Amino acid sequence: MQPAVGTAKKMIGILMGAVTIDQHGNTFIFVVPDVSVYDPGTSDSLILAGRLMEAGYNMNLRIPGDALTDGFALATFSLYGGSITITDNRTVIVMECAEYTW
Repeated sequence: MQPAVGTAKKMIGILMGAVTIDQHGNTFIFVVPDVSVYDPGTSDSLILAGRLMEAGYNMNLRIPGDALTDGFALATFSLYGGSITITDNRTVIVMECAEYTW
C-alpha cells in the first residue's frame, strides 16, 4: 500500500475525472462528484464509495469470479470488480478488482 503524502488541500471548483469503461466496453470519463484523493506520485486515485452512494450512485462491489453471474465476460472484463450505476440509471461503469482493491 502506498499512502497519499503531502499537505492536504481543499480545492474549490476542481473536478477529478477518471477514465473508466462502461458495460459495453466503451471508454467513459467518470467525473467524480465531491471528494476524492489524488497523489501525483501514483497512477491511482481514491474515490470515496460512501460519498458516491450519498450522491445517488449505486455501488456493486464484486470479485472476478462473479463476472459471468453478473452477465460480464471475463475475456472482456478480466479484472471484473462489480459496477457503479451512475445517476442517469442507464450508464454502468465496470470496476476493476486487483489485489483485493477496487
